[in-house]
Amino acid sequence: MMKQAREDTQCAMKVWADLLPELIGSRLESAYTKGSANKTWDSHIDYVPTISDIDIHITLKDDKSLFGSYAEDFEKAVEMSQICEEEFIRRRPDHLHIPRMQVMETHFLKQNERYTPPRLQDITVLYGEPKIPKRMPKKDTVRAGDIENIIELKEYLSDLPRRIMDRTGLDWWAIIRVMCWRVSPSPVRIITQTHTDPLDVWSWNRTKIHGALLERGYEKLAKHYHGFYDAGWRLFLSGFTDLKAFRETAVQGYYVLYDSYWAVDELISDVNTSRLEL
Repeated sequence: MMKQAREDTQCAMKVWADLLPELIGSRLESAYTKGSANKTWDSHIDYVPTISDIDIHITLKDDKSLFGSYAEDFEKAVEMSQICEEEFIRRRPDHLHIPRMQVMETHFLKQNERYTPPRLQDITVLYGEPKIPKRMPKKDTVRAGDIENIIELKEYLSDLPRRIMDRTGLDWWAIIRVMCWRVSPSPVRIITQTHTDPLDVWSWNRTKIHGALLERGYEKLAKHYHGFYDAGWRLFLSGFTDLKAFRETAVQGYYVLYDSYWAVDELISDVNTSRLEL
């Protein structure tokens, strides 16, 4: 199945590479992909259909948003999604899954002072020539941003019980969907605090991240990290009908974030008084 999933992601990236210039037109300067779909896959947790996504970063020639706030902009977005989906299905009629895409505009990303651009060797260019900075952020700057992002999980974790008490069936997907982009980077942000090259850590696949957590004594965090993606596979293979897998995925994801949060508390308490509460 991993071979099929890889072929699906490669096809999806080619579809978007072919269609983005046509759909966006002359405003498009460059586009590239990054993330799990670009990395090597050493085990089944390195990519999980629908749980994992394909990150596409686009740069426009102007500083305006890709879409405005009018009805025609909404209709254009729906049309773009439909065109790309239908073209993928045409090219891959026997697909295992339709990859979940996440398109981001780089000028929005750069407005975040903690944003760390990917290294050139960690991306796949879809169009144009992406402007990757030659000078990357300092190591301590990356580490500090990673810690702050973990600390900001507090509000999300505190609010989660209220948000899940009434969930049933497919409604659990709404919870898991917003967990995915928090779960994936959180253990990475723990490892960067002690690794000599935090930017390199960000290029690792999940199998390597899992191993690094075990090596550093984060057994519980490693267990939940692996468990989140393992349960995600069971959920996908059930066609998103296995209620037990829905809940298990959410539970494992919660504890990835919970354990990451408290791991940061231990790290900062080594040099300062603990400042975290939950």
